[in-house]
Amino acid sequence: MNLNKDMENTNEDADIAVYDLKDFLVKNDAQLEEGQTFDSIIEERAKPTVERRKLEAKTLILNAVKYMEEFDYKMNEVCNAIVSFFKDLATKIDANKEKLKQTEIGFQVALAQCGDHHDELASNQEDELS
Repeated sequence: MNLNKDMENTNEDADIAVYDLKDFLVKNDAQLEEGQTFDSIIEERAKPTVERRKLEAKTLILNAVKYMEEFDYKMNEVCNAIVSFFKDLATKIDANKEKLKQTEIGFQVALAQCGDHHDELASNQEDELS
């Protein structure tokens, strides 16, 4: 995972920066109080901040990954719901097409029967008039 590798690189950069700080202090003959060493100053003041920042970065990355997993899950649910909706819609459209086709056939049959009945009435009326 690239995110994990980036975090490792950033942690390594932070450790290098602490080393560079110590190196800077040593090379510039920083004045120390009695009983203090560069190592003790780094351990007391710099290391806790660096470690806290590393932990914060790890927490942020874990939260980002968790968010992306939740987002992916929810988007999957949404996509499935949309696909299901369109599938149901298509099924209903097909059923209604078939129903409309049957209605049209029934209408044509009823129209033909009405025409036959009309012809029969007209024929009977002609016979009565003749």
